[in-house]
Amino acid sequence: MKFYIYIFLFLFLGFSVQSQNNSSRKYFSHTKKATVNFSSINQDFSPTLLVTEMPKPGSKKIEYYNYPSLQENSNSTKKAQTTLSKLYVGNNFFANPYASSTPTDNDLAISDSGIIVSVINTNILIYNTKTSAASPIKSLAAFTTPVNNKHQEFDPKVMYDPKADKFVLMCPVGFVDSTSKIIVGFSQTNDPNGNWNLYTLPGNPLNNNLWSDYPMISMTEKELFLSINLLYNDSSWQTGFVETVIWQMKKDSGYAGLPLGSYLHHNIKFNGKAIRNLCPAKGASKLHGPNMFFVSNRNLASQNDTVFLVQVTDTIGAPTGTLTTQALITNQPYYFPPSGRQTITTQSLATNDSRNLGAFYENNKIQYVHNTNNPANNQVTIYYGVIDNPQSSSPTVTGYIINNDSVDFAYPNISYTGLNNTDNTSIISFDHSSNKIYAGISAFKADGNGNFSPILRIKSGVCAVNVLSGNLERWGDYSGSQRKYNKPGEVWMSGYYAYNPSTLSKNKHGAWVAQLAIDSMMVTGINNISNTSETPALIFPNPAQENFNVDIHLSKPEYLSFELYDANGKLISVLLRDWVKTKDNTFNFSLQDVSKGIYFIKITGNYNTVITKKIIKQ
Repeated sequence: MKFYIYIFLFLFLGFSVQSQNNSSRKYFSHTKKATVNFSSINQDFSPTLLVTEMPKPGSKKIEYYNYPSLQENSNSTKKAQTTLSKLYVGNNFFANPYASSTPTDNDLAISDSGIIVSVINTNILIYNTKTSAASPIKSLAAFTTPVNNKHQEFDPKVMYDPKADKFVLMCPVGFVDSTSKIIVGFSQTNDPNGNWNLYTLPGNPLNNNLWSDYPMISMTEKELFLSINLLYNDSSWQTGFVETVIWQMKKDSGYAGLPLGSYLHHNIKFNGKAIRNLCPAKGASKLHGPNMFFVSNRNLASQNDTVFLVQVTDTIGAPTGTLTTQALITNQPYYFPPSGRQTITTQSLATNDSRNLGAFYENNKIQYVHNTNNPANNQVTIYYGVIDNPQSSSPTVTGYIINNDSVDFAYPNISYTGLNNTDNTSIISFDHSSNKIYAGISAFKADGNGNFSPILRIKSGVCAVNVLSGNLERWGDYSGSQRKYNKPGEVWMSGYYAYNPSTLSKNKHGAWVAQLAIDSMMVTGINNISNTSETPALIFPNPAQENFNVDIHLSKPEYLSFELYDANGKLISVLLRDWVKTKDNTFNFSLQDVSKGIYFIKITGNYNTVITKKIIKQ
């Protein structure tokens, strides 16, 4: 099958509409709550609560902010110049298995010594690329146990710090204001199998009955940044959105286990409306600083050309530190994306919206990516944007829509692969699917000037995904990508992969991890992807984990407690305590770390719900 890249070019150059600085900030200090040793986690029940129906927006009207474009748009298209050399794939493998949760939420970090930390909802894989050895997979629940209070974890993010040679791993927990918090782990050394310092940030930091959802992280030389959305209780992410806030933290304190000083930047608005989903522009060839850029857009608009550029200047405590907001106009509008297709025509893949999903800053440019509709064929594809001179008073934005002739592209991420201050090459990796190809991952190169390489299809799945009860499956909500800092030209990525975990449990999704490079010599001997079979080559022993499911039907939201007892009625563990949404849910847990025998799972709620199930581990 042939793939082409098209771009929609316009002669109009983007410009800045207005600059505003009306945000607020609040200081917090967080003490270390616990230390956890990854290798010493020896009892892991992997509790997961899955809402088995695709979430719906609800009855509240969504504000789309669909302002008209500020320029006349041409319907003509121009075929992109595929003048860049092809991209190469090296070591690639099946990574994190399905964890009874959806979407996958892939993210990945790789150290200079070649250790990968790969996360999805809701488990963690640590893999050594030099020895091809993987540590036993741990659940986010087990990793966060000392500070979690048994609430559900979700949306994990991980990042490698090339300056400190350490890792940061975080995830939110809890789905209402009373249980919501953000857990942030800092590795004490460059070995993620060792000790981590765990901190908690309030999920309702302004005490206004909101909870935290959908994080994005980045770093400067001295600080860690976390953007996250605040939502109303019992609302969807579309209708419940109130604002996006930014946490700014002193990362060295986290590595040392000292009190973690932080600013919370909030009230980040333009023309009185909160800016959604602030995507940080990561350091590319290295960590930059002290300033941090964020990019956003009107992600729920059917069509728009506004790009928001937010900048946090200077470090915590600096007298000149501010937050500024600019609204820019891109030459190429973006469009609300349709659902992705699968081989089963009754099953589609959700694309959410057009929010920014990845960005980096290098050579006085910000390159970023997100989902969009391709108006040439009404399929979901990738929008690629370049902001020139972001530190000036008048940055410009140039956008490109990547045309996909027959395959749907979504959930892209981007990493820098340039070799000097005049080289703006990047690798854009993403998820793919269609009515003929199972969900998998692909990538291509871009140079910041409208030139691209041919698309490299890295891995396609082996089945259609069918996890939820409806006809719309979760796809994304993001993918992982990171430059290997001590090997310029090399990037590692993690994306969505459709596979069969077993003959008894079909049509799930996991993570596929791949090494990508701009030069064949970086992946000599293993760059021919035709050698990759259609059967997942598991990189770690993955025996059956004695997983058990309990179906739950609720007429209204309820706070439930899930407790495991032995045959004598002795409490073994409280597996999970959290608010559970209405209608159909499935609670999944593992008994791999307990002996054979008879057990009971007891589920109790604050509205007199009592469910007891007998379980036999053979």
